[in-house]
Amino acid sequence: MLNIEPHSLLNKPITKILLVDDRRENLLALESLLRDLPTEIYQATSGRDALELLLQHRFAVALLDVQMPEINGFELAELMRGMDSTREIPIIFLTAGAIDPKHTFRGYEAGAVDFLYKPLDARIVKSKVKVYLRLEEQRLQIVSQMEQLQAAVRSREEFLSIASHELRTPLTSMSLQFQTARRSIRPEAGILPTTEKLIKTFDMANRQVGKLTRLIDDLLDISRIQAGKLSINREPKDLTVIIKEAIERLVPQLNSANVPVSLDFETPFPASFDENRIEQVVTNLITNVIKYAPDAPMEVRLWREGDRAFFTVKDNGPGIPEH
Repeated sequence: MLNIEPHSLLNKPITKILLVDDRRENLLALESLLRDLPTEIYQATSGRDALELLLQHRFAVALLDVQMPEINGFELAELMRGMDSTREIPIIFLTAGAIDPKHTFRGYEAGAVDFLYKPLDARIVKSKVKVYLRLEEQRLQIVSQMEQLQAAVRSREEFLSIASHELRTPLTSMSLQFQTARRSIRPEAGILPTTEKLIKTFDMANRQVGKLTRLIDDLLDISRIQAGKLSINREPKDLTVIIKEAIERLVPQLNSANVPVSLDFETPFPASFDENRIEQVVTNLITNVIKYAPDAPMEVRLWREGDRAFFTVKDNGPGIPEH
């Protein structure tokens, strides 16, 4: 027979206790002793039922009656010590027999951390169980922190992988442009590039330098955000002017990608904001459109609702997939 008495917990790791006794009245008495503890109490009336629960849950501590039919407490403890998932669970034996050193020794040999004799002292039982609940809470917190750290490491590795690719792209483009320009210069044959061609090459290289600069700024911002050191410098300015200037700087790339732009702005639009951060956001959004939604129109809107400003960039790209 299985019985579960759940206790609701808020903002704390959920710990669990296993009570095993073949007599239902003993389980009820134990449960009443431990009911006010912040934990979930699971009950089993046989060793087999206990094993079933042990395979499904991680327990902070198990209180086992020694004298049970089929599988007694000692045998259950030995089975627990033989399984990787349960061998670390603290075991407290409960027995109604007289204190017997041989009996006690066998219990500790089977893996017990403590031995309590009936009739049980409620204060002692609760005190001992509380110790193991605190230990389990600490273990769960450590596990949670490790999982968060592992997730952070994975995110950083993924970001670095993407960043290294993004950094290489403008560098490769610049390298090809300079190689092409160098091959076009053959003074021994009297072949020199025209002024127009040189200007075009330098303009293209300058745009790639701009891309690199923005990528490096993004990397630095991410580092500052993670360190809690990202500064925001607000100044009263016209938001429309800043956004238009950011878009105008990207007109050559927009034309190359065949992305016509329509603007729908409220003007003027006085507000207090960090000009560099706004420009960075606009540049990143427009750059994404150029990269992922070429050959299609883009609509840029800026409007207010009450004391809030809303800025949107609408395109026909694939969007961000839902996970």
